[in-house]
Amino acid sequence: MATLLYFLFKYNNILNQKTLDIFVQNQVQIVQNELENQKNQALSLALMFSKNQDIINNLENNNNVELKKELLKLLNIIKTYTKNSIDIQIHTKDLEVFTRSWEDIDFGLKLESFREGLVKVKNSNEPYVSSELGKRFNIKAIAPIYNNKNLFVGSIEVIVDFNPLINRLKGLGIDSMILLEKDYLNIATYHVDNTKLENYVILQSSFSKSLLDTLIKNPDYLKKNSFYYETNEKVFTQIPLGEFGNKSVGILIISFDKNLNSFRYLPKYDYFGDIDIKEDRKNLKEVQKKEIIIR
Repeated sequence: MATLLYFLFKYNNILNQKTLDIFVQNQVQIVQNELENQKNQALSLALMFSKNQDIINNLENNNNVELKKELLKLLNIIKTYTKNSIDIQIHTKDLEVFTRSWEDIDFGLKLESFREGLVKVKNSNEPYVSSELGKRFNIKAIAPIYNNKNLFVGSIEVIVDFNPLINRLKGLGIDSMILLEKDYLNIATYHVDNTKLENYVILQSSFSKSLLDTLIKNPDYLKKNSFYYETNEKVFTQIPLGEFGNKSVGILIISFDKNLNSFRYLPKYDYFGDIDIKEDRKNLKEVQKKEIIIR
């Protein structure tokens, strides 16, 4: 009887562990889907703006002042009706800063040396979206701009921070935090004064005090020695967010309740608006396959 009870106990533990493994994998997939959804929204906006004739004309005529006015009008409409804030940057065909919606500096700055996404768009003539490193670490969707002669004249970049994603995950019962590798603060200068955590910098927009307190007490949760870490009540795992020069740029740390009965997934999305992009679906799928995603 004792032997039977022992094997039943061992079998039950194995079964519980496998159940938890599957649950964690499902949670990670949900988070990746939400991240992908966020990127697709940004990409849709970039594609739409790249066809705007006022943007094209001002870029061709080297009129960055009028172009910025046009951008601010468009962004104000988006914010008014969707409550979402985004930034837009226009680049010349030589990958220099032409105008920015959020500031009036760095005009003419060459971006080729540290903006891999811009180089990729210029060389491939295809749109691209990723979690990319720049002065800020965020989601960047880039689309090429062509004139009426179908000549490449520059590119447009829609920039979205991780706030909508963090809030969305919170609604699903998933606590999360975006961490940037400290080694890249020489590029991501906007985050120099952010809170530091081990070898990372915490993005202000994704700050979570409860999760931070746990990570401070348990820095091993930031290591990649295990797919996930667990306490009596919580599970902690991380999702890589991209590469720069073949090195990890940052991670998304997530935490959620171990109790499957506490899990909730609400089919509710906060879109930027109803956007109808008449692009070939096959081409968009090919673009998505080329995105830098570490799984």
